[in-house]
Amino acid sequence: MTKALLEQFESATRQFCEVARAIPAEKLGVPLGEGEWPATYVIHHLADSDAHFLVRFLNVLSAENPTIVPFDEEAFPTALHYPGRDVQTSLAAIEASLYHAVDILKQIPDSDWSRSGYHPQRGQMTLSDLLALTTGHRLEHIDQLNK
Repeated sequence: MTKALLEQFESATRQFCEVARAIPAEKLGVPLGEGEWPATYVIHHLADSDAHFLVRFLNVLSAENPTIVPFDEEAFPTALHYPGRDVQTSLAAIEASLYHAVDILKQIPDSDWSRSGYHPQRGQMTLSDLLALTTGHRLEHIDQLNK
């Protein structure tokens, strides 16, 4: 199961980057729907949330039952200056996070997939749960960008 989950994570990340790179430059800043972010914000958001997920993976692997720090994605666009950021830099960060995470996760023994941490809003989460969550997150944003 964990190998398949890791493959889904890799595939979803690569697909997200392909879909994002296929969006014409003139459409990147256009909101994807009523009350939705433009593609640029979705791309920056995934890069920023990847940083959080990578830290979560590292903490669950290296500490006993760490607290998994939630993040407020609605605060990201203003706090992390989305309007002035470069899309290509965020796509490169997404790919770098993918390589970093996969390099680590391919090395771990099967028993590490059940290591867990406590998320204040979601409760106890295993490493497998966290990887499934971030994979689902990518798939949601792929659908959003495909609009």
